[in-house]
Amino acid sequence: MKTAETINNVCSELGITRADLAKRMGMLPSSFYRKLARESMTFEEFQKCLDVLGVAIEFTLRYPDGNVRSSQDNHEILLERMDMLEAELEATRKVAEFHKKSLRDLRTELNNVVGYAELGRRHDSKAEEYLEKIRQVFTDMERTIACALGETVKEEPAAEESADVELLAGRRVLLVDDNELNREIIKELLIENGLQVEEAQNGSEAVTAVKEKEPGYFHFIVTDLEMPVMDGYEATMKIRKLPNRIRANVPIIALTANAFPEERERAAEVGMDEFLTKPVSSGGLLRSLVRFL
Repeated sequence: MKTAETINNVCSELGITRADLAKRMGMLPSSFYRKLARESMTFEEFQKCLDVLGVAIEFTLRYPDGNVRSSQDNHEILLERMDMLEAELEATRKVAEFHKKSLRDLRTELNNVVGYAELGRRHDSKAEEYLEKIRQVFTDMERTIACALGETVKEEPAAEESADVELLAGRRVLLVDDNELNREIIKELLIENGLQVEEAQNGSEAVTAVKEKEPGYFHFIVTDLEMPVMDGYEATMKIRKLPNRIRANVPIIALTANAFPEERERAAEVGMDEFLTKPVSSGGLLRSLVRFL
């Protein structure tokens, strides 16, 4: 039985809606529905789900529906549902362990290949750029799995920022995020490096801003993916379809906490130019912007 079906059955037994469950977990219902449909809930979200359902079970046991079944029946049925969820969670952990080992082997092999290429000088700058992107993908995936397994993530020393960052001075960035604190953090980083920042709270505001400003006004768009009103995916598709090609081709960088491969693939499909995961290093974000000058 799939996770979505199991959770739906448990909610039905408890008499709560999936929307109520999502709100108790601190998630938007639309985001929760998408994650259920794609089977893409993180371990942290699974744990929150189990905690919320556990509280609901305790409430149900304290005030059982005596007209339908006894308290003991309630207890046995609901615990059975919880056991099923926990079994799926454990199975997912084992799969993650296997993938983590595979990623370590792949990353070692990739680093060896890159090392030999550098030693023999058999690659040009474009090939090196692609190799760096591949290494970053493996790094992001490894970090995500480690966090899901509850392990401490060892951050690699930040690389020195390139002198090319100076070229960003005076460039305009449209920063799109529904979280005010996130915007303030990224905005401060960008301003410190000489960029001009304008803000939007959702994708709809971002599309309007691009339409209203003259072509080429924004040099970059840095956007979150999951937002109310209009998410980053839909906003990107609308911008890419604008009749003016200068507006439509503005570089769009996704900045999100979701590091799953399917999210990265979807971002590429809708026309995003870069995919960065939070928390992003200042050097990583700035170097990404420089590449699109």
